[in-house]
Amino acid sequence: MRLWKRTIYNSIRSILRLNLSLFYDFHVWGRENIPPEGPKIFCSNHFSSSDPGFVITLMNEPVHMIIGSAFGIPWLAGLLRAGEQIDAFDEKARGRVIPEAVEYLRRGESVYIFPEGDIGDQQQLRKFYTGIARIYLEYPVPIVPIGLISPRRNVSDKDVKVREVLYHQLRVVSRNYYANIGKPRSFPKYHKREDQKEAARELTEEIKAIIADLIDDIKHNKFWS
Repeated sequence: MRLWKRTIYNSIRSILRLNLSLFYDFHVWGRENIPPEGPKIFCSNHFSSSDPGFVITLMNEPVHMIIGSAFGIPWLAGLLRAGEQIDAFDEKARGRVIPEAVEYLRRGESVYIFPEGDIGDQQQLRKFYTGIARIYLEYPVPIVPIGLISPRRNVSDKDVKVREVLYHQLRVVSRNYYANIGKPRSFPKYHKREDQKEAARELTEEIKAIIADLIDDIKHNKFWS
């Protein structure tokens, strides 16, 4: 990442960290699981629209975060693009996400992608798209799974309109917010599968299960309030 873009990125991350320290009781487990060197794919469940920004505070290295409709504020979107975050705002941009993410990995830099889709209740993960798996299958590097959760009472639940499209939005609004970083994982059994579309689907399901376990670990072995 170029120096001036890294400066923009670090400024964004510093503001987010300040916000977390002032307004949230943000607990994190598993930072020791983040490998210190080399490209990685960070991924998580998408519990709320607050998640994507907060996740980049978990690691020290700059990360190319894939940004979508939750960042529909024009000036914020422009600032994030300037910090080399990956644009996924519309259908045309989403078609470039996989090759752009792979290019950053080839450079030795990490990416962060979160899934989107419908959500039922707090015990269920959003349905993953296969973007995480497709990036991995294009360029296999360690996947670092992250489980995110917040008590329901701290979450705003509403419909919002972004660029004439109506979205169902969950946003963490106060106090408790938890992140559990899992150990880096590789999935060599999928690398040479003839049907890569099916491989991506199966890998996605496996990642979902790992992240579900990380969330259960917060609830049952860490704490739940």
